Amino acid sequence: MHLNEEEEALSEDEISYINSLKEAAISYVKGQTGIKEIDTEDDNGRKLDDYEDLTTVVLVLVADMYDNRQYSVDKSSVNKVAESILGLYRFNLVPGESK
Repeated sequence: MHLNEEEEALSEDEISYINSLKEAAISYVKGQTGIKEIDTEDDNGRKLDDYEDLTTVVLVLVADMYDNRQYSVDKSSVNKVAESILGLYRFNLVPGESK
């Protein structure tokens, strides 16, 4: 596990919490990139699985949220690694970008 925690040592509540963090991180990446699907192409022919470095963003966000046990999405608190990778894929901020 990428959180420096042994899975066997985690309670069911902690595992559920980590899964919730993963879903939140994926939703955040989707919102930041405009890519709507994980493993099937969206209307623009994109899927998150096509961009391996976005997996790193999800892992970084999950680890950051788990370590801090709190997370507010504002520009001053987003992890710099996540922010720089997400900046490469903000298709939803490109005018006229359709594919």
